[in-house]
Amino acid sequence: MSEDNRPFASLPAKRATIKDVARAAKVSPMTVSNVLNNKNGLVSSKTKMRVEREVSRLNYRRQSSAQNLRGATQDSIGMIVIDPSPYFLADLFTTQIAAGLANVLNSFDYSMTVQGMKLSELGSSMIMRNIQVGGFCAMISGTAEERHEALCKLQSLGQPLIVFQEEVPSELDDVCSVRQADWSGGQMIADHLLARGVENIVVLRPLQGWSAIENRIQGLTESVKLLNPNIKLNTVQAQSESFRDVQATFSGFLANNPLPDAIFCCNDQIAMAAVLLLNERGYSIPDDVRIIGFNGFEAHRYLRPQLTTVFSPAYELGQQAGESMLARLSAGAFPVRDIVLPVHFGAGSTT
Repeated sequence: MSEDNRPFASLPAKRATIKDVARAAKVSPMTVSNVLNNKNGLVSSKTKMRVEREVSRLNYRRQSSAQNLRGATQDSIGMIVIDPSPYFLADLFTTQIAAGLANVLNSFDYSMTVQGMKLSELGSSMIMRNIQVGGFCAMISGTAEERHEALCKLQSLGQPLIVFQEEVPSELDDVCSVRQADWSGGQMIADHLLARGVENIVVLRPLQGWSAIENRIQGLTESVKLLNPNIKLNTVQAQSESFRDVQATFSGFLANNPLPDAIFCCNDQIAMAAVLLLNERGYSIPDDVRIIGFNGFEAHRYLRPQLTTVFSPAYELGQQAGESMLARLSAGAFPVRDIVLPVHFGAGSTT
């Protein structure tokens, strides 16, 4: 294994200084400072890459003065959203969580900063080099392996960490999981559809991996196989959750396959795109096909027929995270390390 790819456990135990980085990169401390402050006009691209490589290898994290750091850790929490979309705050699940978290922190005079990034940007981000907050809350997308890697990187910062919608390995210290019962939601959907005699179910999901979506699908799949192993269950994967991508993917599916008895859309946004496409093509819902969404946010109420969905406590997840973080900062440890809130089934007119 090369030096640059060593696991976190083998990184220097002593916190690296800017002089250590400069020495390793064979540049002056001022050059390192210019790179850290994004003064790229003062540094060549090759030098910048060399400095960034040593910053990552040495696990260097810039700190404010002791006084500023003390103030920051007392009244600021960071929220990180690892999502390939630049429009990550347009996602209603994300904004509901952020609102619940911010309102709890606000009530105790804490501020919150929100930063979105692609998974590939985490390792070189300012978050990994600069401690300015008392703790982090994170939403992480990607494959299971990528999410675990990101979680380990964030945990290595030595700050209290709350991760949404992801089970936390017991070996990671000072990390708390706040999530909803997505697997149970999938089970509720299976029970509802099989009670209506469906024989062919299609799962319409986005390409991007989210633990919540995977758990919903797993709950549905395992319950269907247990209740009736003869049910035909297929997955259709859209490039993203956007209206255009979902309709393009679903349109392609309909062009090459018969209409299934039921469609489970992994969130309401996907469900609304599917319902509108079917309405345009003259299909009757639920007579020709049944459709179920997930999340139950306010926008689904405007759809006709009214969508059958599973209601998510997203705002409450944010509140719970805020309360847990404040308890951790006060007591020095999370009172509970895995918090799971229930979801609720809402029968509408699409099933």
